[in-house]
Amino acid sequence: MIRKKSIQQIAFAGCSIALVSGLAFLSDSTSNLKSVFADTHTGSGGTLIVGMSARNVPIPETPPNEGSEGYRFVGNSIYDALTHFDLSSPDELPTIIGGLAESWEVAEDKITWTFNLREGVEFHDGTPFNSEAVVFAFDRILDREFEFFDQRLSSLINTQTQEIESYQAVDEYTFEITTKTPYSFLPSDLPQIYIPSPTAVKTYGNEEYRNHASGTGPFRMVEYVDGGFMELEANEDYWGGRPKLDRLILRPFGDSSTRLSALLSGDINWAEVPAPDSLDLLSSQGFNISMRSYPHTIVIPLNTTRAPFDDVRVRQALQFAIDRVSMCEALLNNVCDPASQFLFEGHFWHDPDVENKYELNLDKARELLAEAGYADGLDIRIAYPTGGSGNMYPGPMMEMMQSNFADIGVNMEIVPMEWNNITALNRASLVSPEGDGFDGFYISWGMDLPSRLSRFNTDRIPPEGCCNPMHYSNPEVDALYQKAMESFDIDERDQYLREAMGIMADESPLLFVVHDRNLRVLADNVKGFVHPSHWWADLTSIWVEE
Repeated sequence: MIRKKSIQQIAFAGCSIALVSGLAFLSDSTSNLKSVFADTHTGSGGTLIVGMSARNVPIPETPPNEGSEGYRFVGNSIYDALTHFDLSSPDELPTIIGGLAESWEVAEDKITWTFNLREGVEFHDGTPFNSEAVVFAFDRILDREFEFFDQRLSSLINTQTQEIESYQAVDEYTFEITTKTPYSFLPSDLPQIYIPSPTAVKTYGNEEYRNHASGTGPFRMVEYVDGGFMELEANEDYWGGRPKLDRLILRPFGDSSTRLSALLSGDINWAEVPAPDSLDLLSSQGFNISMRSYPHTIVIPLNTTRAPFDDVRVRQALQFAIDRVSMCEALLNNVCDPASQFLFEGHFWHDPDVENKYELNLDKARELLAEAGYADGLDIRIAYPTGGSGNMYPGPMMEMMQSNFADIGVNMEIVPMEWNNITALNRASLVSPEGDGFDGFYISWGMDLPSRLSRFNTDRIPPEGCCNPMHYSNPEVDALYQKAMESFDIDERDQYLREAMGIMADESPLLFVVHDRNLRVLADNVKGFVHPSHWWADLTSIWVEE
């Protein structure tokens, strides 16, 4: 249980730290953006209608569900957090900037963080924002004795809160967090801890709150229909300045062909990952096609606790059998890049010594299988989502890998599963009732936060921790992550993480499939869009010419 100290004025020493560094420059992989960037930031107004890849409208909670699509479209629209990603640049990985906290400092003990909050901010329902509202939000996800504690929300945000020891309101506009150990990643964890109106939660209760969601964010929720749509309007009094859009409408389309049809018919003017073979058609009809490398990878976590995947040679054999080049170029029309490790080339945590380690090599794959005692092949069973946030095109991709593995004598049974069941399996692990009968599962993992790399640590193995579904354990990786976590020197921190990712890539507790290039297609009248090297985007700068 989280302990709260008495409210008191404290003295501290330290310096303000923004702990997510940006890449110097990423190659511009954006095409056909003839009207999206230059000279399109001066207008305002209109309605943006987004066709999401989620199968349902994300619940407007703190945090939302439906994976990262819930965060980037619902969470960042309705709510603010203490810190935020700077999404204004198309060329650099976003850095951490102030949100509801104008500034923050870490004391000399490296565990006590003080956040100076914005004054004069109100929630959409008129409730004043202050440090007690922040305590309320943290109680709701961390204090099991709190009246409005929500276990589901707590589980969803677990990775970003595991290092928090205690927190308190120091005064009306000062909030303090104490971490369990020196933890340099804290500011980069906070953008996903959204702050709801305490008045709204108390008035409607945890179950009904979703129908009356109230934050301090740039958009107010006007209507929410579970299974249908969400409509939001501009927050005229937003502390960061009124967003340029008048209205934002979110619609779920779990199938890529359905999103394409909706875009072509004019029912939506923004489509997430439409069918890749439609890009020439969309370009010819004047749509703007945008792609950019960002830290997001399609992977298949494997059960490393039992045969056949308790043997690293079998795991590596499957890595060498995946024809990633053909998958990206022929099957997916260049909307991805082949992946031999977790981070794409150019990212700070990409290990150059690994590089293209797992290029297609069927002879090597067969050799490794034979060494492991599977010269005659083997049978495996892998689950995959039928859709869902960030999953690209799981059906065709799984069928191609099924064919790839057959070339080395591996018979892969592929089992379709609802996205929410996949995310439950991810949290519970493959060594659980949810994972019974499966050797692995297809999922999309974002790695925009250094804390997300903790999923490869021993202490993240369920049920004690979350989310290491492979039950992967390597003391050297654990030690490197610990050093990175305790280092407040960014270059040193990144070197530790790079080394850890290189070791993990070699041991392959999961299959690296492809790096997603974040395909989005916008109608020609959508203006002011900046595509950052991140899954999120700043919707406040966008407007629609009508």
